Amino acid sequence: MENTVLAVISRQMSIQREMDTLANNIANSSTDGFKSERMQFAEHLVDIGNNQTIAFVKDAGIIRDYSDGPLRVTGNPLDIALRGNGFFLVEGPDEILFSRSGRLHLNATGMLINADGMAILSQDGLPILTFPGDTSIIIDSNGMVSSESGELGILALVTFEDMGKIEKLGSGLYRSEDDFVPATEVTVIQGSLEGSNVEPISEMTRMITLLRSYQGSQTLGNEEHDLRRKAISIIGSVNQNA
Repeated sequence: MENTVLAVISRQMSIQREMDTLANNIANSSTDGFKSERMQFAEHLVDIGNNQTIAFVKDAGIIRDYSDGPLRVTGNPLDIALRGNGFFLVEGPDEILFSRSGRLHLNATGMLINADGMAILSQDGLPILTFPGDTSIIIDSNGMVSSESGELGILALVTFEDMGKIEKLGSGLYRSEDDFVPATEVTVIQGSLEGSNVEPISEMTRMITLLRSYQGSQTLGNEEHDLRRKAISIIGSVNQNA
């Protein structure tokens, strides 16, 4: 009977982790460039002797959906959205980071930066700088940044062979220990932002399903508890009558 209780607890813990992930998805359903996530679980079998095993739920990690989010036209020439499987490069404090959050700005020195003030890098690995007096910034579909002064640099657009090894940092930033490769099938759209690819209705439906699953496991746990109480009561009565 103890094994049943352990299996129920294992399932309830996995449901709680998945509920937390769904709640985070819903909370970021309006966050630019956010990618929805799903928990991945696996069956973990434990040998309990007598040729018997008990199945537990094992947390195998998170699967992130990198499909494109919907476009939102802003008309701001420094807003960009990416279409396709890729990122642009951002100069982090200690390492090169990756992002799809395209709400860009120019700082006081004319450098193209993200919302956190980090430099956006060109294919040469250098920040993209405008010239004093530049007022018209054009970013074409290939990532070429131009102004009245001419071509300023091409956005470094990259991707990874194994997207599953990318680590999310928050604020629309990612990192990876794997080497990146040029993204050949990514298009840059100026004057738009990529919305979150989370579908709130689907997430809420999934939450309801998980809640029912949790309630079912709770019922099983309560039934197991009642069986234990009855067993203890019967054993106690037998001992008293012996």
